[in-house]
Amino acid sequence: MPSARSRRKTFQVSKSLNRQLNTYALVASAAGVSVLALAGASEAKVVYTETYEVTRAHIPLYMDLNHDGINDFLLRTTYYAGTSYFKVGLSASGNHILSNMVAGQRFRRSSYFLSGASALPAGARIGPERAFPIHHPFMAEELFEKNVGTSQYSDLGAWVGKGKGVSNRYLGFRFVIHGELHYGWARVSVMLAHHREFDDVSATVTGYAYETVPNKAIIAGHMTGADVITVQPATLGSLALGTE
Repeated sequence: MPSARSRRKTFQVSKSLNRQLNTYALVASAAGVSVLALAGASEAKVVYTETYEVTRAHIPLYMDLNHDGINDFLLRTTYYAGTSYFKVGLSASGNHILSNMVAGQRFRRSSYFLSGASALPAGARIGPERAFPIHHPFMAEELFEKNVGTSQYSDLGAWVGKGKGVSNRYLGFRFVIHGELHYGWARVSVMLAHHREFDDVSATVTGYAYETVPNKAIIAGHMTGADVITVQPATLGSLALGTE
């Protein structure tokens, strides 16, 4: 009689499924589940997530860079009506723990200090040498005086461009995975409308990434090459459920 092992049929995994399973395994490892969490610097991987998300008034836009189920950063639209002016804006901040921070700088405006998020160009280095001095930096603001036309306004922040916003600039991130610091980025475009509305200043996030090796710098916009794993959030969920 043939053995039970010899009677088993061989199942041939399709190239598509095999590729998806490999991607899932790599990303799960990069998130701290298995092998890549213990990898040395020579095995470093950049995990790049393809996405397309737009901010909405009153609803934070969250980003989970390493897909571990914990949102690491958020973008938020802001609106404030004072006694003499309106202020409409957009801010970025870390989420979950205080050690998650956005690259930026403090600067003085008139008699007070402000904390602004940097609008980094592609190729900028984000790592231990970069300053992360602030917890809740703003990105862009429109300021309107009350009782005057909407054409009278002023703009403030690194993301306002020449009053029309900027395209494909980068937020720099520092965040914690299992007690260790990692670095990442998000590619963001910002638009300004100047209509005194809640969502006058809006942002579109078209991708984000992080470096799996603790304390290793990452280059803004680096998303191709042998050291890059590209994923989509929906793919991770489908693979986990066995529907892909």
